[in-house]
Amino acid sequence: MEYDNTLRDLLGDDSRPSSAFPPDERLSIFSNDADAQTVTRLLAEGYLNAAEGAGAWALANLDSLLPCPIETADDACIDAFIEDFGARAFRRPLGDDDRADLRAAYDAGTAEGGARTGLSSLIEVALQSPEYLYRVEVDLTAAPASSPTAVPVSSWALASRLSYLFWGTMPDAALFAAAQAGELATAAGVRAQAERLLADPRTRVTFASFYEEFLELDQLDDLEKDPSIYPTFEPSIRTAFRGETLTFIDSVVWDGDARLSTLLTAPYTFVNGKLAAFYGMAPVDGTTFRRVDVDPARRGGLLTQGAFLATRAKFNQTSPVLRGKFVRERLFCTTPDPPPANLAIRAPDLDPRLTTRQRYAQHASDPFCASCHHLMDPIGLGFENFDGVGVWRDTESGQSVDGSGVLAETDVDGTFNGARDLERRLAGSPDVERCTTNQWFRFAQGRADTPADACSLDLLGGSFHASGGDLRKLLVALTQTDAFRYRTVEPAP
Repeated sequence: MEYDNTLRDLLGDDSRPSSAFPPDERLSIFSNDADAQTVTRLLAEGYLNAAEGAGAWALANLDSLLPCPIETADDACIDAFIEDFGARAFRRPLGDDDRADLRAAYDAGTAEGGARTGLSSLIEVALQSPEYLYRVEVDLTAAPASSPTAVPVSSWALASRLSYLFWGTMPDAALFAAAQAGELATAAGVRAQAERLLADPRTRVTFASFYEEFLELDQLDDLEKDPSIYPTFEPSIRTAFRGETLTFIDSVVWDGDARLSTLLTAPYTFVNGKLAAFYGMAPVDGTTFRRVDVDPARRGGLLTQGAFLATRAKFNQTSPVLRGKFVRERLFCTTPDPPPANLAIRAPDLDPRLTTRQRYAQHASDPFCASCHHLMDPIGLGFENFDGVGVWRDTESGQSVDGSGVLAETDVDGTFNGARDLERRLAGSPDVERCTTNQWFRFAQGRADTPADACSLDLLGGSFHASGGDLRKLLVALTQTDAFRYRTVEPAP
């Protein structure tokens, strides 16, 4: 997404070539984790093809790029283009070497096929430069540090940190101007720009991207269910699930109070005609998602939506393990020990005489299983009123569903009755609040947190709590941390 957005804002090319790139590797929840990213041969070829495509696009749109007609372009015109285009592509002022390299690319192309080829070559070279492809934050003018120390991030690098965090693209003219004027040298200056960026509709995409990955909505793309057990499930429901969740999040964050507690407990959702019928709700006309109040004893909040419930279930049954594991890992930031490497993991076989709770009783009775599963299964069993595709059920295998659950080793331990009761407990948990700040920190920084980030995380946690769990304010608060405004310089060898 960032590559496509940057190409669009740099040149006007909206061809979105990154769709042909190989998928990003993941070590954690988020695909922007720097430790997972490598440039494979296939990705390098993708960058080459994208740059060549952008060069061809530029040839067809020269009038919007050059400050003069290409037929009459002289050295002054080309140098002016290099200065403007190069600074925006590299997201900082050009040095003499930058100008020389870009001019050499233009001259070589011109010698081969004329000025048009020269301009295309210049653009292709720029778009394959590390300065364009990566957010390079090394200040080449600074003297090497004699020992590891935290130094301020340059204004130009801060401009990029801000724009890619809020908008997923390069800085705009106002952000470049703020960097040029030195306005990003203070926390107040950074905050002022962060609040300006937050008010722009493009920031909606950032929130959507965070929750797309946090909830693993990409799993919906290939979601399949046993038609003999779930006959009403069809591929179009996957699209409806995604629409419900993203519309709900967008509404809470931008039209509502943006509070974490509202995401977890709001007594409403968004459905279209197909999804309302699937859930068994009152009829809704059309394909547009509309806000509807739900039975607060059954639904409300992210964890009672099909996107969560159906992807945390098996092909032919629910999964207390997957549902409980999500709550434990994503909301409490605690990870149970992994199972032994030689253990064959499989859900208990279906038995028409037994409920899911009865079939999973082995996990509690077997000490080998219980050591880990006692942290997940009792949470996941609290969702049992929702079947494997997220439809409410009162009975299973001819028996009444028991939707009770248990939270253990949390700050809100105890029994709860159903998903709605669980959500209320989660909404009141300081640990869940703290975990949310950690997840957003990891997303914003593109890396896992370390012990050195303790002060930044404490600042975030205090700010988030004081705001009442306001996610919009959390995004601005991220820019005020030392982790955002400073970087570590390693000693010179």
